[in-house]
Amino acid sequence: MNKHYILQALNEEGKSVFIDDVPNGKNCGCHCKECGGNLIARQGNIKAHHFAHASGNDSIKCSMTALHLLAEEIICEEKKIPAFVNGNIEFVEVKLIEKEKNLGDIKPDLYAEYEGKPVAVEIFVSHKVDEVKFEKIQNHKLTTFEINLSDLDFETKEGVRKAIYDLNNLRPIYDDLYTKKALENKKQFIDTNGIVKRISNDKVFQCPLNRVLSNDMRVICDSIKSKLCERCPFGYITKEQNTVHCIGHHFNEFSNKLFLYKYSNQNINIFAPYNWRIDVTNQKISTLYELAEYFSSLTNRKFTVSSKKNK
Repeated sequence: MNKHYILQALNEEGKSVFIDDVPNGKNCGCHCKECGGNLIARQGNIKAHHFAHASGNDSIKCSMTALHLLAEEIICEEKKIPAFVNGNIEFVEVKLIEKEKNLGDIKPDLYAEYEGKPVAVEIFVSHKVDEVKFEKIQNHKLTTFEINLSDLDFETKEGVRKAIYDLNNLRPIYDDLYTKKALENKKQFIDTNGIVKRISNDKVFQCPLNRVLSNDMRVICDSIKSKLCERCPFGYITKEQNTVHCIGHHFNEFSNKLFLYKYSNQNINIFAPYNWRIDVTNQKISTLYELAEYFSSLTNRKFTVSSKKNK
């Protein structure tokens, strides 16, 4: 995590305020959203204007919370959110944006409607959308985007603003219509480039991603339970025909990693850029959770994908 200048705070009424919109010094009447500590407004001529804790303890956690607060304020002020427009992601204007709207089992950072459709925006400063939240988003069929501000340093409001509207910092989490289209593209790609295998006794034989050692120490492709194929991003099941359509044989790099880690005591950890995809369909919806679940089930070891944003 990065320590940033604290540019946003809460005033005595609990309203979010920017550093340049309050009196200088101790009379700013502001406190930190994270720890509740009193703040001093420092508006000098040398350093960027910022808040500082009266106690002198400007912790990383406090600065991260302040960054999250500022990002929310910028988006609410300008009333612009990401949305799918003709298959592309663009920032569009909306009439109203709500903070932490209660949707029952989930409260997105920001909630709005575009062309009559709910859209949520998550701000990733210290916590990105995880598997639990992703499942809830999917259950709600809620179009959701995540803006990544976690790996950048900020000194000004304009710097934060530019990062928000930089599409390289944007990750689509879920969109129902776009996901359906992506799945159709995925099936078409697999039908063109893959092979078809029959399911026998709930098993699929010679899975290219499940390599094992035979009795004579040869590396072979072993069988796999068909229920794992239901979660694998490299194939799909046609239940009425009792078959699996698969392109797993195209992914030797992953197969080799699985095989090596299967016989080690290590957990699997692949580093990838923030907006990286297991992209076999030209789809922009992430399948990393799906892949992690599949590999973990396959190897009985924890599989994670560590996101690293490209500099």
